[in-house]
Amino acid sequence: MCALEAEQALILLHGTWFPAHPSNWMDLGCGDGFFTRALAAWLASGSVIHAWDKDARSLESIPENLDGIVIKKQVCNFITTTLPEQGIDGILMANSLHYVPDQIRFLQRLRSFIQPGGRLIIIEYDRNHANPWVPYPITYSKLEMIADQTGWTSVQKNGEVNSRYGAKMYAAILQ
Repeated sequence: MCALEAEQALILLHGTWFPAHPSNWMDLGCGDGFFTRALAAWLASGSVIHAWDKDARSLESIPENLDGIVIKKQVCNFITTTLPEQGIDGILMANSLHYVPDQIRFLQRLRSFIQPGGRLIIIEYDRNHANPWVPYPITYSKLEMIADQTGWTSVQKNGEVNSRYGAKMYAAILQ
């Protein structure tokens, strides 16, 4: 569960860089769809979001269609599940990269999967210290370093909001 308001999620994802035409996205570790809904608000009608999470009950709360955006839900562990064969225009990982033990290898895998010109959106807590809820924290500066090591050509901070858990949350776009 995310400790943000819906308006804050929209702010973190705000940008003119979303395609104006229908596109194919993934939301890895989508939980109850909090950020899936925010992503859908920015996508063109006819787009598809593949919402993956290991908790079937969380996925039940996500509708199959949001204002012309088709949401295809799948119960799976996004870290170990093979990504689909078809290319994806973008991937959202909101509060989920901090569950990946080998973030370097995982970001390399995602980079090779996203279509040319596609984007990876990372939303994370900007904190250094692990806890039971954030086992592998990834500050923005650490994300910049890892993105460079894994061949992403650019990393841009897209926004930042306060979290009620004490740390700021940032959104970053990798290309």
